[in-house]
Amino acid sequence: MSEDHVSWLASQISISPVTLWVDSPEEQGSGFSKYVTYSLCQPNKSVRHRYSDFEKLQATLRLRYQTYGILVPSLPKKTVVMKGASFHFQRMRGLQLFCERVAASPYLRNDPAWLEFLEEGKAVVVEKNPMPEPHPMWMKAVESQETPPNGNEMIAKFKAESTKCDQQITAMISKTKALIASYNSLASSTTELAAASVSFSETETNEIDTLNAMSPQELADGAAASSVPNVLARISSMFSSQLSSYTTAPDALNLLLVESLEYESSQMLDFHSMSKHVEKLAGDNDRNEKNLNSLRNKNTAKMTEDKIQKHNEAIDAAEKLLESSKAHCDRYIRAMCTLTLPELITARRERVKTLALHLGAVVKSVSASVLSSADNFFVAMGSSGESAINSGSIVLEALSLPPLPEPAGVSGDGGGGAGVRVKSNSVQAERTSSHVNTDVPPPPGGVIEGQEV
Repeated sequence: MSEDHVSWLASQISISPVTLWVDSPEEQGSGFSKYVTYSLCQPNKSVRHRYSDFEKLQATLRLRYQTYGILVPSLPKKTVVMKGASFHFQRMRGLQLFCERVAASPYLRNDPAWLEFLEEGKAVVVEKNPMPEPHPMWMKAVESQETPPNGNEMIAKFKAESTKCDQQITAMISKTKALIASYNSLASSTTELAAASVSFSETETNEIDTLNAMSPQELADGAAASSVPNVLARISSMFSSQLSSYTTAPDALNLLLVESLEYESSQMLDFHSMSKHVEKLAGDNDRNEKNLNSLRNKNTAKMTEDKIQKHNEAIDAAEKLLESSKAHCDRYIRAMCTLTLPELITARRERVKTLALHLGAVVKSVSASVLSSADNFFVAMGSSGESAINSGSIVLEALSLPPLPEPAGVSGDGGGGAGVRVKSNSVQAERTSSHVNTDVPPPPGGVIEGQEV
């Protein structure tokens, strides 16, 4: 790579990334002419565009760059059906990913079409005639590279690998959507369970007297805190406090994981198309060469001087066309193998890392919320919950079932030991904590009661 290009690229990388976001969808028009515009925002200005404007920008960038072997960022998939808020959130996320990728490219972010796209009042058109020229530094970078001797084999491998990657991404999207559906179902069922426990608690409070009777001494000892109505109310509170996580998780997964995976899928498909384009360029070379050979082999013995002159001009034109098509094919392979692929590898690594972190963040947030609600429940019940986990595990292992998993960070009823452990072969609680009375055997049935207040 030439020194001036390396220096220029370093200066571009040192520039702080542009802060962009897409929001505020607005419906405009009516009937069959209805469409939605989105606000493309920067810290000190914004401009509104409809989806077709983003398409036109992408088409211009593809004509200008993808023809020369650079992979242009992908847009969210198009749909002709107007949908609700969830759809617009997903589309905004997809549009933002597109804009962020354009702004991150040292070549694309300096392109006139992109710079005009950021300005209010600039009409977005697809530039076709004359054919737009790519960024001069991109051309310098391509010309400074050596075409790999095994370029065609590399392209064929790229195409095969991108297909395999897209198949796996598609499967992951499908499973993520199934998880989203499960969260929605879980939220609905949790709502119903919380409502049922509220109803149960109200019935116990208002209509059940004898079954909830307590002696004066029990009331004096605080047994009312463990009354059936109060316990049921705490159960309802625990499930109700989990609902925000269950209802937020689907949107979070859609926006942070599904849209990122969709973008990754689109990039693989676009890269596959670029790899396949080499076959078209090779086909153009073959046709141009056959046409040239046909002209050269044509019998000119009976031609007039005027026709011979035109025939020679046709041969010259065919030679130039073949030379140009071969140079273009060579440049395209060189750009893909030496510039586009290394950039794709680096960007793809960062994108997959980001989407994995987002997935982990969703899982941790939901788990933390559920754990917090359970912790609050056990505090209200006057127990750490450790004894309930172990007594439940004893019952499960008695039936040869796996024990309840121990929550991360739980270290026993006393807070310092390993707590009560269950031997899988004997249904006998092994007491390893100094905070547990090891002289007292478990009560009948293996249930270890938590301490009440």
